[in-house]
Formats: sequence, C-alpha cells, structure tokens
Amino acid sequence: MLVFITYLLLLVYLIRFNKSASFKEIILRATLLFSTGIVVITELLSLVKSINLFSVVTVWGSITAILCFLIFRSRKEVFSHFAIQKKVTIQNYKALFFYEKFLLWSVFVFILLLLFQGIIYPPNNWDSLTYHMPRIMYWISNESVAHFPTHTIRDLYQPPLAEYFIMHVNLVNGNDYLSNSIQTFYLVNSCIVLWLILDLFKTPRLYKCIALLLAITIPSVELQATTTKNDIVCAFFVLVSSYYCIKSYLSGQFNHFVFLGLSLGLAFLTKGTAYLYLAPILLCYGLFILVRIIKTKNSSPLLYGGVVIILAILLNIGHYSRNYKIDGDILNIDKAEAQAYSNQKMDGKLFLSNFLKNAALHLGYPVSDQSDAVLKIIHTKINTPLDNPDTSYYGTPYEASKKIPTHEDLVSNTVHFLLFAFALLCLGISCIKNYKKNIPAVVITLVLLLQIIFFCAYLKWQPWHTRLHIPMFLLSIAAIILTANHSKGLRYVIIATLPVLYFSFFFFFIYNNTRPILFDRHLTVKVSPEDPRFKKYFSNKLSLQNEYADVLNIVYDNDSQNVGMIMDEWEYPLLYNFYYDPLKITAIHIHNISQKIPQDESGVDLIVSDHINQEFITLNGKKYFNKTPKNNYIWAYK
Repeated sequence: MLVFITYLLLLVYLIRFNKSASFKEIILRATLLFSTGIVVITELLSLVKSINLFSVVTVWGSITAILCFLIFRSRKEVFSHFAIQKKVTIQNYKALFFYEKFLLWSVFVFILLLLFQGIIYPPNNWDSLTYHMPRIMYWISNESVAHFPTHTIRDLYQPPLAEYFIMHVNLVNGNDYLSNSIQTFYLVNSCIVLWLILDLFKTPRLYKCIALLLAITIPSVELQATTTKNDIVCAFFVLVSSYYCIKSYLSGQFNHFVFLGLSLGLAFLTKGTAYLYLAPILLCYGLFILVRIIKTKNSSPLLYGGVVIILAILLNIGHYSRNYKIDGDILNIDKAEAQAYSNQKMDGKLFLSNFLKNAALHLGYPVSDQSDAVLKIIHTKINTPLDNPDTSYYGTPYEASKKIPTHEDLVSNTVHFLLFAFALLCLGISCIKNYKKNIPAVVITLVLLLQIIFFCAYLKWQPWHTRLHIPMFLLSIAAIILTANHSKGLRYVIIATLPVLYFSFFFFFIYNNTRPILFDRHLTVKVSPEDPRFKKYFSNKLSLQNEYADVLNIVYDNDSQNVGMIMDEWEYPLLYNFYYDPLKITAIHIHNISQKIPQDESGVDLIVSDHINQEFITLNGKKYFNKTPKNNYIWAYK
C-alpha cells in the first residue's frame, strides 16, 4: 500500500500548485507525474543493480516522508485549497439530478466490484503467467531491468511500464494481491479524462455521466480491468495525450505541452499499439498547430513541440537502448516475431478483408450468425480467402465471434460497436444540417477512422484482437456522446441501451470466464472465489495445478536458491511466492537471439522444464536427474 499512499500524498500536495485547475485535472497531473516517477525510480535503481526490497522500500518511504514534510510545512495553504476543492465538489454533487447521481454511483460501485474481483483472484490469464509477471520476477532476481537470456522474447522487447508499476507494488507488499488493481487504477483515470475531454466542448453533465457508464460497461474493458495486461493502461495514455493535444492547442500554455510530452512517452513505454493509435492523433494535431502558426506567425509551438519530443524520448531511452544493443532495433529484437504480427502484403482487397474480420469480432450475440454469413459472402465476392495467411497471425484460421464469450481475449463489444456505427450515421446527417456545431465530434471521429485504418493496414488479424481495440472503443465514447449532444435519435438509442448495459456489466462480472463469482459450465472455468489462491492461477488449465505443486514442493524442500528454467510459458506459478526471498532465476539452453546476452550459469541447483522429460539434463558437465518423471507437462531435475 506504500506506493498508493505516496500517490495520494502527491495528489494532496499538487492541489497547492494548481489553484485554477479542477480536481479532476489535478488527478490527471498527479497520475502522469506519479507514472513518470515510477519510470525514473526503476531506471535509476536498475543502473546500480538495486531493484530489491530494501532499496524500493527506502525510495518510496523517503518520497512519502518528503511529501508529508512538505504538506505539513505548508499545511495551512494545502488544506485551505483542499477545503476549497472539497467545497466545490460537494456543491457540484448537490447540484446533480437524481438520475445523474444514480449513474455516478453506479460507476463507483462497478469500480469497487472490479477492484474486489481483481484482489480475490491472482494474475491468471495466459499472457500474465507467460511474460507480464515472469519478467518482473527476473528483474527482481537480477536486481535490474537489463535484458536477460530468456525463452520468451516478449520478456524483453515489450514496453514495460505497467510491469514496472506492478513490480513496485508487489515488491513492497511481498505478494501479488494488488497486481490486477493497476489496470483498475488506470480505468478510473480513463473515466476522468473522458469527462474532461467532453467538458472542453461544453457537453451537458448528464451526457458526461452516461459517458462514464458507457466506458466501464465495454465488455473487453470490464473483463480486462481485473488482469495484469496493459491495454487499459495504454488506453489511458492515448486518451490523456488526446486531451493535452486539445488543451495545448487551445491554450498554448507551456505546462500543457509538458504533460503532452509525458503522456506520449508513457504511452510508448506501455504498449507497441500506442504508436498506431497516437499517429493519427499527432497527425491531426500537427496540422492544426501548423495552420495556427501560419495564421499567427507565432513559432513558439515549434519550440514547445521540441520539448514534447525530448520528454517522450527521455522516458523511453532506457528501454530503447536495451533493445538496440541486442539487434540494432529500438522497438523489437526478433525480426521473425515482428513479421508475424505485421502485414507484409497489403492491397485494397486484403485491407477490406482485414477490416471486416476485425469488425466481425464485435458482432457477437445475437447477430453473430448473420454477420458471419455476410462476411463469407463478401470474401467470396472479392475473391479473397477468409483464412488468408497473408493477413492472419501465423496463418490462424478465421473464427466467428463466440455467441456469448466471457473471456477477456475473445469477448465482443457488440452494443458499443453498434452504437458507434449508428453515431457515424447520425453525425453524417447532423453535419448536413449544421457542420460547424459538430466539428469536435467530426475531428474525434476522423481520428478514430484513421486509427482503424492504421490498425487494419499494419497488424495481421488475430482472434483475440478485441482486447487490442480497447483504446479505440474508449475514445469512441467521446465521439458517441458529442454526436448525441446534437442528435435526438442517437440520444434515444443510448437511453434505450442503458438497461442492457447494466445487465451486461453484472453478467460479465458474475460469469467472468477465468475469474468468476459464480460457476457456469457453459461460461466459466471450474473455479470460485472460495478456492485456494494457488488453484486460481490455473484457471485456464486446471490440470496443471498438481504438477506445479509437486515441482514447487521440490523447490521448497531442497531450499533451492538458483533455479535453471527451460520454459517458454507459465513460469509465474513457480515464482509467485518469492518477492521477499527472491530466487536466482537462470534461463538455460536458450535457442533465440537472447542467448547472446552473457550470464553466469554456475551454481544452478535445480532445473525446471516444460520441454524435456528424460532421465537427466546436463549443464556445464553436471547431471541433473528427473525427480518428477510421471508428470505430463512440467518436470523438475535435481
């Protein structure tokens, strides 16, 4: 909790320096500065190989003490401004109508429910167990975020910000109970920035309340908010970058350009898809700034723009340099894996195919059968195979949207997809009547359409793409609400969907596939909140629980300190209990580009493998004998 206490103290202290800013704006600034602080602390500790419990607690404890001192020293001013903010907040709350309060309280309750679900369940989705969480344990083992030999290349080149945050929280707490809460934290901030974006365009209060409900009931958002993935974190930084693009354009104030630079840098350090989503935003922003410079002959935005670029690069320089040292590329270290994700061929037919298959992922129940039939007809008409390997990740065959999926990787955002499609139609009609009043909605919609084009043109189709679409869906809420402000038809449709959204939230909350509140044999795996926490790690593959338990018992019984790993997935269930007493983890028998990274393989006293089931394994002339030959998936060698 120390890390979150530091954040709250920073928030309180910032109130003193932001007299003219609203409390919601102060929260955004606190989140950006706090996230930047996590990056700086991590990189500095890594330089001196001091990512360990003592150093991390010392740093966060010192920052907390300094903030307490600063707040105490200027307590009259701080609490005077805090009292003003409190008074304004109470007045604003009292001014709300009943249905606005109901919407806001609904969102608040939904957040608490997601927080609860994320705490009672450990990280248990495939990516979390394979690389989101294992890379953290390697960093703690090495006391550094420097690249290391690994069987899972994603441990290295994938942007690490979300995992930095999780690492600090878990290392201080000594467990992973709050790991899933990081995405919930950024979901709250995403709701705040959505409100502020709509506030810039004088959107009525009721519509802003509805926007928050729309955001939190996006099924892929709701389901992923209780995981250690990073699409919501990425979405927040994309949204806040959009916000500060607008703010810096409208005000020209230097501090808005600074926060824009931090937003961009943190987005790039969170997820690779941020580049695709931010490119259209920066393109439109650059054109608006260029027009303003030409009209006003004021070149200061160019100077401020340089500051934006410098800040964005500085936040990523550590990660960029580590990637570059491996293979001369700042974004990736494995050309084969990079090509597996990106389209090597593209033309009009292939783009249309990719666009339609991505769209079809969101046309689930009750229209999945119809959309699938139409998709097949269109592909026949354009003479393009539905399973074209040129636009499918590793040639993955096309799969229609599941009728009622409740898994965060496969869920359809059907209602929100149809709302955005209808909003496009309404916006077109509204623009015919009065274009000028719809300019904000038109610009945001244009950005969204460019994001869709960039995404479909660059990335090969994957059946689990719905999770990567999260930033677009959250930004689409702004476009929907801004359009509804001038379209009665869209307003009526949104209001009519509200009961569906309430039902949808509780349905996906209760029947979350791998983190269910209630078990259903058609919708969820066979786990429940009452089950032992260790069992919950294996929600996706319950048959592995006993084998992992056997291997862990060997680790504990032999008091192993240095474990050699020959595993390319699901390492984390072996490592979850070693935050306060970290293991030395050494990946051995590497056959990828990370094998060029030097490491000391001496002193390994136990080997664990999910590849090899034989009598013994030889390492540096020493034989390690199989202690679990009857296992079918994972084996321990001593």
